[in-house]
Amino acid sequence: MSDKKRGGYRPNAGRKPIGDEALSATIIARVTPKQKENFKTFGGGDWLRSALTLPEIMESRDLPDWVQRVNPVKQLSVPVFQYSVQAGFPSPAESYKETLDFNELLVNNESSTFVLRVSGESMVDAGIFEDDLIVVDRSRTPKNGDIVVMQIDNEYTVKRFMKTSDGFYLKAENSSGLYKDIYPEEGQEWHLFGVVNYAIKSLAARKVS
Repeated sequence: MSDKKRGGYRPNAGRKPIGDEALSATIIARVTPKQKENFKTFGGGDWLRSALTLPEIMESRDLPDWVQRVNPVKQLSVPVFQYSVQAGFPSPAESYKETLDFNELLVNNESSTFVLRVSGESMVDAGIFEDDLIVVDRSRTPKNGDIVVMQIDNEYTVKRFMKTSDGFYLKAENSSGLYKDIYPEEGQEWHLFGVVNYAIKSLAARKVS
């Protein structure tokens, strides 16, 4: 039996809206083949829509003046040697077979990546020391054990994020006992700033400015 109702408008057909706004606009851009592959790898349209709908808190005007927004406008490839360096007895140097761009290594999502300078020693057992630089991704949702930057009322702190059956808390990592773990208290306002992806430290005599 033929269906005379084929064609025309069907309820709930077409692209679904995100939030309260339908997907009615289109973006057309020419990209390189490599950028096209990156687009697919990052998640395609879902990733792009997520990047374009970051909360307003991502804007520089809403951030403390000590937060540095990442702006990787240059590319610089340096050689990566084939074998790991020996921490014991020295071994002959090996020729390198690949290169590495530090932007690609340190930045997963440019628009949500920020650099903060560490103050204090509550995370030294995690390898994070005074004046180290930490690379923070604000688009990530923290998992149990991630190191995060949390805003508690008007103060910022970097600690390890720990989930429990009762909720979560921030764990200090300094065996001296001088720094206590932090648990949410009634009346406090907690806001996740972001998840720490990398810590950068200078081993030279002068500090990174």
